[in-house]
Amino acid sequence: MSCSDVSRRGVLGLLALLPAACGFQPLYGEGAPAARMSGRVDVGLIEGEAGFAMRERLTNRLGEPADAPYHLEVKLTLTSAGTALTQENVTTRFDVTGVAEYTLTPVAGGPAVASGVVRSVTGFNAPDFVASTAFAARAAEIDAERRLAVTLADEIVQRLALSAGGWA
Repeated sequence: MSCSDVSRRGVLGLLALLPAACGFQPLYGEGAPAARMSGRVDVGLIEGEAGFAMRERLTNRLGEPADAPYHLEVKLTLTSAGTALTQENVTTRFDVTGVAEYTLTPVAGGPAVASGVVRSVTGFNAPDFVASTAFAARAAEIDAERRLAVTLADEIVQRLALSAGGWA
């Protein structure tokens, strides 16, 4: 056994002890509160096409509920604004801003156990040329809204996971 093998094993051994020494615990590790969220949250209906995509993502990430003790309500607001103009004053780039307000409450009643607001922005192009149609621009906008809804859903799940120690 060479000196480098001993030092390599020593470093690996110390790294294995590091998580316990500094209080690090994997968010979804065995026995962690976030790991116990699965199937315990019923996600309410969310309005619109983007709301459907958001609810689908939330349900996929939180697990299909079976007699879930918690109910998640989300209010999704999307706004679109032009951000780039051509020399002919035609908007060709749009930003879509999404804001999702969420509240997690016990089904049995009582105060909310988690709530908050998440925000994100994405964009899409609406090219200015004859072959470009309103249909193509709307399809790009719907895709941007769907991407945004998924991003916001992931942010909500992350925040719920971080707070799960107090409710899950």
